[in-house]
Amino acid sequence: MMETASVDDQNYMLIWIAVQGLSPDEALSSLEMEFTESGDARDVPGWPDFINRRDYRDRIFMGQLRDGWLLLFGNLDEEQKDRLLQLARSGPAFAGDISRIGNFAEGRRYEGGQEVWKVDYDLENSGQGNLLTVEGRLPAKLAVIIDEAYATEKSGHGSDLGVDVFFEVPGKLSKAVSGFSPHEDPPAGFRWSMLQRIGGEPEPKPKPRSWLARLFGAR
Repeated sequence: MMETASVDDQNYMLIWIAVQGLSPDEALSSLEMEFTESGDARDVPGWPDFINRRDYRDRIFMGQLRDGWLLLFGNLDEEQKDRLLQLARSGPAFAGDISRIGNFAEGRRYEGGQEVWKVDYDLENSGQGNLLTVEGRLPAKLAVIIDEAYATEKSGHGSDLGVDVFFEVPGKLSKAVSGFSPHEDPPAGFRWSMLQRIGGEPEPKPKPRSWLARLFGAR
């Protein structure tokens, strides 16, 4: 199972896109990125440890799934999310994001660069409890996943027992389409590499000093 964030990590959001038929070289060219030079972040099995490796935050990772699906993912922000979504023009794609803060999850299916359906779960903002928002028409074999979630909740094995079955629906849809689920162990043989901007990532900017520090001349 992919690492989830600690309760004090308010910025954790896992964002991913899987594109069928997209090669690593094509993805790197489109994103204007390259593989990192770091030896411990190249061709590594499992999932990156976003929780304990803060140098993995805000970085994009890549790995090959079965049946020609290329996965790109990371603990990212909205700007980087938009960059990844541009890859949906390159082939059939599934894009998703999940956040434990507020229990938000989203899954989107793309064909020909256009979104054909979307499933959202937003517990904090829905105001109506455990409800999924569906836009577009899902194929019958995928709609079953949603029906099963509601049936599980209705039977008393959902949130009444502390299990949020709706939160995992976009991840289950992702697995059914591309083979990737953020809630499960990686597929057999999966390996990842971290990406960086061409020429390397810039050094982080120093944090500005507080007005008290400036007032008293602290360095």
